[in-house]
Amino acid sequence: MKKIMAVKNAFRKTGFAFLSFFLIAAGLSYAEANHSDTLVLYYSRTGKSALVAETLRNRLGADMLEIKDLKDRAGLWGFIGAALDSFYNRYTSIEPAQPDLSSYSNIVVVSPVWNWKLSVPIHTVLKHNNFEDKKLIAFTTANIDIKKYAHFGDDAPFVKRFLRDYLNNKRKEMVALVSGTGADISGHYHIATEGKPNQEIKRDTLQYVIDLKSKTFL
Repeated sequence: MKKIMAVKNAFRKTGFAFLSFFLIAAGLSYAEANHSDTLVLYYSRTGKSALVAETLRNRLGADMLEIKDLKDRAGLWGFIGAALDSFYNRYTSIEPAQPDLSSYSNIVVVSPVWNWKLSVPIHTVLKHNNFEDKKLIAFTTANIDIKKYAHFGDDAPFVKRFLRDYLNNKRKEMVALVSGTGADISGHYHIATEGKPNQEIKRDTLQYVIDLKSKTFL
């Protein structure tokens, strides 16, 4: 039995060495050979957007990069600061400040919604980086459905019409921000997360993947 195991181990090592030699001869590293042309780029304050990003990365076979906010956003004061920074269209210090996107054709941006806008860290990375010639999909998360008032007509009560128009304007601002990057916008999906366990958030994310794959995005 020991001899058989020794032979199997030697075969594995020889096979891996041969694969490595083949890749090197082709001018590729092992990592490069497994490199995806799709990147899931995300920021998450509470972990819900991170869960969406991880789910998408696993299903799409994509690479993933977290954008970190160097400003403390934890707790109540972090929440208040996030809302104020978003309201006043401020930027923040992020890491990495200028991620290398050169090898990716497709970018999936995952962001929580702050004050009906993309989060400040994602706002920052979109504003200060070049996404030209990239195909971009946006996934947003929030406690509520940001399109919940979109179906109301002009005969609806004043408050509902006001909220409909207010949210429509906010969505237009988000579209303008993404359009300004030079990317080809391929779609936007939103996931309401309030009160949902992780498995339900994953399920809601996966239901959009079929539609995502049906586009020219992938």
